[in-house]
Amino acid sequence: MGMETALDKFYECFDNPEKDDLFFDYEGLSYQLSSCCYIFTWRTEDGEDEQEYGFDEHGKELAEAVLNAKVNQTRDKTIREILSELPPEAIWLG
Repeated sequence: MGMETALDKFYECFDNPEKDDLFFDYEGLSYQLSSCCYIFTWRTEDGEDEQEYGFDEHGKELAEAVLNAKVNQTRDKTIREILSELPPEAIWLG
């Protein structure tokens, strides 16, 4: 059975110590998680608006903190909800 959502791929990538950065786009925003720095950022396509969030957690706790964060522009959806809507191809690695 393959991956069904981008959330599945998030977990696969997050558990891999050789992968530092995950990227995805959603509703006009580009998101980046840098696990090496524990920073999550998003920016608009035109670069006019950008937000950066830091997390104190590490390992599995970091993954859960990121997934539970409501960091989209309207603060109404968790990253978990967003990734659950997207196909696995929506995440790419950097």
